[in-house]
Amino acid sequence: MASDQPQTPAEGGSRVGRVVNGLLVALAFGLLGVVVYRNRSSIAEVASRPIDPRLLAPALGCYLVAVISTFFRWYLLVRVIEPRFTPRATLLLGFIGNVFNLVIPGAVGGDVIKGAYLARMHIKRTQAIASMVIDRILGLLGLFVLASIAGAFAWGGSPAVVHKLIVAAWVALAVGLMALGAIFSQTISRLVPARALAGTKLGHVMAELRVMSATYRGRMGVVALAGAISVANHALNVVSFYLVGLTLYPRMTTTLVDHFLLTPLVLFTMAVPLPFGALGLTEGVGKELLGLVDHPNGALAMMGFRLIMYSVGLIGAVVYLVKLSEVRALSSAARELEPAE
Repeated sequence: MASDQPQTPAEGGSRVGRVVNGLLVALAFGLLGVVVYRNRSSIAEVASRPIDPRLLAPALGCYLVAVISTFFRWYLLVRVIEPRFTPRATLLLGFIGNVFNLVIPGAVGGDVIKGAYLARMHIKRTQAIASMVIDRILGLLGLFVLASIAGAFAWGGSPAVVHKLIVAAWVALAVGLMALGAIFSQTISRLVPARALAGTKLGHVMAELRVMSATYRGRMGVVALAGAISVANHALNVVSFYLVGLTLYPRMTTTLVDHFLLTPLVLFTMAVPLPFGALGLTEGVGKELLGLVDHPNGALAMMGFRLIMYSVGLIGAVVYLVKLSEVRALSSAARELEPAE
């Protein structure tokens, strides 16, 4: 019998969220199905011959170190606002956040779980968010720095179409650095007064950027170190991706420098809000971009690299299950992080 009770906004929002998540999961697997179908002959060819797995262990090791380095990067940024923050808490939240962001579609984001934990330490909401905002910004800048440096080395032997990607990476890096400079100099805040956007979502974003600037402007050494860690983190991801490619294609002629140029751009597409790390979409982009430097099959390399990612994600899944009650409590506390309208 249907209930006569009125549906609360939270229940309605939850139902809509589940529907949206279901559609996104279907879209992700649909895109993956298209990629698999289009590459079915290449998949059959790889499956028909023996694969030497000896490179998979260093590939997994590189990726695991890269993931842990992102935790340490955030740890440095949080220590600016809360010296009591511990490495143990960093690893716990890092692994849980990794599995939330990578594996579990529609769950409370890993960043929100981190923010709720910081709120429990009586850190101001705006400062907690600021630590995650700058961490994300530095993470993206690290990608463009890596691609830009590789582009400078690869320019001479690259075709014209790759030159366009190199220039695009340089432009993206320049824009990112200028935006970060504008935030820290509070140029944006001066151009757009806070009261002009009071009560709006854009106003909340501007407020968070102002807090980020005030928090980290006097600790630029920490910001620079976190940025360097970001570049190193992405470099390890590229090496891992390259080793996976060599495992699948031992005679691959695509160089490591080629991978340093294009793999960051491939992995950048994982920021698209599709479940399981933009499943399907990134594989398709990998085939197109790496095909520019004669990679045997960037889609299959991305599938192999994704298996490496999910292997490390299993660690986060175990941590999540072991700390399930604590995670649920943090999920409940996370709503405190949402700004009041």
